[in-house]
Amino acid sequence: MLFRLGPPPNSLSDAELASGQWKKLPWPPVWALHLLSLPISVAAGLLVFVAWARFTPRINVSFAPGYQVAAMFFIIIVLGMFLQLSTHPRMGFTKNSVVGVWPSRLMPYTAQPFKMTKARLVTSLLLPFVVLALLPLVIASIARTSSGWLVFGSCLSAGLFGLN
Repeated sequence: MLFRLGPPPNSLSDAELASGQWKKLPWPPVWALHLLSLPISVAAGLLVFVAWARFTPRINVSFAPGYQVAAMFFIIIVLGMFLQLSTHPRMGFTKNSVVGVWPSRLMPYTAQPFKMTKARLVTSLLLPFVVLALLPLVIASIARTSSGWLVFGSCLSAGLFGLN
């Protein structure tokens, strides 16, 4: 597994993207995609929250300091990346699997130089949502228990990974 700072391997750099020396497909700009995905993310997080409220015992809501919320945000993103990495060949433990961050796009990613089958791609995209958003909800509803951090982490995961 390789760690990389910058664009995914075998992709165009920011300078090459700006130069326009490639055939551009009709696709909205990144800011428009983020704007379009926002209602879907909010709806996924809200739907999971409603499920938590419906199927688990009530919790006392208290506000946490910002650094704890930021830490939870970071932990959820890292866990989701490693869950996606686990769908790579040999669970990502090959020299061809890449975990990286593209700073100019504010985007973490996992990559591999091989083509993925449709089933593996769907699994890679759904695994973080299922494991981090739905599985805690199912376990907590069966065990009849609940935790504020678990609810927050589950709803945050639904919002982050729900539109994959």
